[in-house]
Amino acid sequence: MKKTGIFITFILLTLVLFLQSCKKEEMLQPNNTIVTNDTVYDLIGIDWVLSDGRFYTENMDNGDKSFYDHFGPSQVFSTLDPISGADVPFDTIIQDVTVWNFGNSNFILNGVNSYNFTHFDNTISVIGLENGSSRPINITYLDDITLTVKVHEGYGSLNGVNYAFYNTLTFVKSGETCTSCQPNIDFGYVYQGVINNNTDVNSIIDTKWVVTRYDEGVTPYYPNDTLDFISSTQYTINGGTPTNYTMSSIFGNNMTELTLYGFYTIGGDYSGMVPNGFITNSQINSATFTDIFNTNNDKLVWMVRIQ
Repeated sequence: MKKTGIFITFILLTLVLFLQSCKKEEMLQPNNTIVTNDTVYDLIGIDWVLSDGRFYTENMDNGDKSFYDHFGPSQVFSTLDPISGADVPFDTIIQDVTVWNFGNSNFILNGVNSYNFTHFDNTISVIGLENGSSRPINITYLDDITLTVKVHEGYGSLNGVNYAFYNTLTFVKSGETCTSCQPNIDFGYVYQGVINNNTDVNSIIDTKWVVTRYDEGVTPYYPNDTLDFISSTQYTINGGTPTNYTMSSIFGNNMTELTLYGFYTIGGDYSGMVPNGFITNSQINSATFTDIFNTNNDKLVWMVRIQ
């Protein structure tokens, strides 16, 4: 009889533990974050205008940590990767001009470029960019009028030194204003001023260029196609359908990376390094442009500015 009582007690304890383990855990939604369309604060379908940004770097060789402002009194243009340059239009950022909109199904960049996106908890990934890559976006703060994200974490090498880096960007809802809305500085990082960016993408807008020549191997071609840079992210060839481009300076040198998607004058999607002063000098002479998807397919390009 005693053994029977012990057995029954054991069964009851086991049942209690089982029921407790099956109890549905109540999920508390964090404040100021976006998980789904049904959120504390709205994110979907809003034009978010870029207000401020910071670039954080860590020297992987000695552990030094630095951060820079993307924008300053005389600088409104920057890129998410100043070490290697902008790979896609998403990487080009312009203060009070760059606009993000997370639609019900697509991410819209600057009201023009549309991409798919996915999200899980506080991370949104913009997918299907021009070079086939994606950009994970971690939402670190969201309220009624401001949105702060951590974006474009990566690694790069400059002058033989290896770096890890990431960006924080602060957006303001279109039609609203906000001062001093940037988040606190990440711990351990030392301020180094406004990032040195020698390229102003606005200076190429509304300019036209004629591709006078390109060399494929030892064979020269003379297409005379006209490129018209109609915005900070798009251009046309001979007045055709707009396609995307990026332009960004690189840390530590006097060159600008110019990437032209749909550059079918020379055969596809190409990126080349040109002198920082090429817009003022109104010419590009014998610049090497590399096929983005076939790095063994280089071509020399000549252009002249006609407007």
